[in-house]
Amino acid sequence: MKKNLFIYLTLGYPDNDTLVSFINQMEKEMVDGIEFGLPSRDPRYDGPKIRLTHKRIDLHEFSGFSEIFEKSDKVSNRKIALSYFSDLSRDLDGYISFMKTYGITEVIVPDMLIDFPSDIDQAVKKLLDSGISFIPFFNAATPDSVIRKVLSITKSWIYYGLQPSTGINMPFNVDTVAARAMEVCAGRSVIFGFGIRNRSDIMAILKHGGDGGAIGSALIDDISSHNFTAAYDKIKEFREALDSVI
Repeated sequence: MKKNLFIYLTLGYPDNDTLVSFINQMEKEMVDGIEFGLPSRDPRYDGPKIRLTHKRIDLHEFSGFSEIFEKSDKVSNRKIALSYFSDLSRDLDGYISFMKTYGITEVIVPDMLIDFPSDIDQAVKKLLDSGISFIPFFNAATPDSVIRKVLSITKSWIYYGLQPSTGINMPFNVDTVAARAMEVCAGRSVIFGFGIRNRSDIMAILKHGGDGGAIGSALIDDISSHNFTAAYDKIKEFREALDSVI
């Protein structure tokens, strides 16, 4: 079975034209999906590098991203939103309408389980009723009781963070984290992110039964400096590692 590779891009960073160019020049099927970070007022679980990519803009301004979504369909028709419930809760209906308009069918919400546990059931139901899959986000610090509850109300794949935040250099053992993740999420497809650094990390994830990985921080500097070739080379390195186990 083919393993999945996702890339993360914050909408609007460094600017819309750059993102359009970057996506437009990507080879078809280089990635299996694109995670679009929705600009947040408080991206607290993003690391320092990605946190700086967020711009304070209102939901009604998101229509300016339409060309980005249009071009992304050339690369992959799988569009995933990564958003914070601190933002979604201001106008959940409006965010759902935005996602449906631009073909986003999955959403990852990193702060939901930690900061808004009492809202989980209602928010997940509303998203699912609207045709949008709520993708659970777990990491090594997520209590088993929370994982069990969320697994019981969802059927989607799992996004598992190797670290609590992106783009930070905390010491961790990929083998230990991946093995634990696959144990607690048994029977579910698990994609890893928040800390994939190199091919060795990908191979460790696959060894324990992971279904793929997502990269974001590693691409930011190359994209913002318009060094697209360097970014594509990194993506290809991970793509080749994932494809090597088919």
